[in-house]
Amino acid sequence: MSKIKYNKIKGREFEIGVVEFFRKLGFNAERLRLSGKEDEGDVVVIVAGETYLFECKNTARLELDEFWRQIELEAKNYAKARKTKQPLHYVLWKRKRKGINQTWVIQSLEQWLEEKQ
Repeated sequence: MSKIKYNKIKGREFEIGVVEFFRKLGFNAERLRLSGKEDEGDVVVIVAGETYLFECKNTARLELDEFWRQIELEAKNYAKARKTKQPLHYVLWKRKRKGINQTWVIQSLEQWLEEKQ
């Protein structure tokens, strides 16, 4: 199996695991379809009527600038496609040899403050 195919499988399995994790907690969670340059993130979760968007990464290297650039663009695409406000959005990074519940959640300080208000 090629490394590219292996990485796609790893990524898909992580996304599915994230959806299953949220669903077990009773939340509405779905994987989003790939849309090329109009991609809208990997997973969307609805909690108490609030939409949360996730970019899931299962990589050896934590490339925060690139991962954050992706989710920022995808959150804009998601809002534009639905004619709604931009959802709160995060990068989920799967830690090696750790379960889904040990995934790191990454967001900006600005968004963290918005969330708290």
